[in-house]
Amino acid sequence: MAPLAWLGLRKRGQHPNLSQIQDKVRELLPEDEPVVVRYIVIVAVLLTRIAHADGRFLKCELDHLRALFQHIDRMPDGGIDVLCDVLNERAPSLPSAELELCFRELKALCDATERRQVMRLLASQAKADGHIATSEHKVLRAIAAELDISDESMDEIELSTLAGDVVAVAESKPQEPEAQVDG
Repeated sequence: MAPLAWLGLRKRGQHPNLSQIQDKVRELLPEDEPVVVRYIVIVAVLLTRIAHADGRFLKCELDHLRALFQHIDRMPDGGIDVLCDVLNERAPSLPSAELELCFRELKALCDATERRQVMRLLASQAKADGHIATSEHKVLRAIAAELDISDESMDEIELSTLAGDVVAVAESKPQEPEAQVDG
């Protein structure tokens, strides 16, 4: 199967950012089923876009991405760093046509409950630096609208994310100020 054939594309050069991300995920996870690779690409792109939404990409946001990516089965040693590098290079500047393909595919892969679970992951990424910035909130809401997630569901998702993180912050030790990651 040609790269990005899963999106119904025939000409590879039309979507170079998604092609590079998909190629890297396929290289890192050669044994995974195409549907799994598609899901990983899309969710990783959306997580990275949330991390970059406020114009800063902090170390705590990168650490949160890495922690989420550790749940990907069969990821080789060093694979998370490779994946983060390609995502940080490609995902923030993804043109709207490529982003629309991600939304279309995620809606095809996931039912409404699963899409809300993805939104919970995205909200947790937005909260990785201790709060959800206005720009992150706007990006979360735009993604939710594309995925047919209601405002009421997003209110619940954001409130539960904030409540959960308040407990986690209260139980954790204070940390040194975070340095910004060049991306």
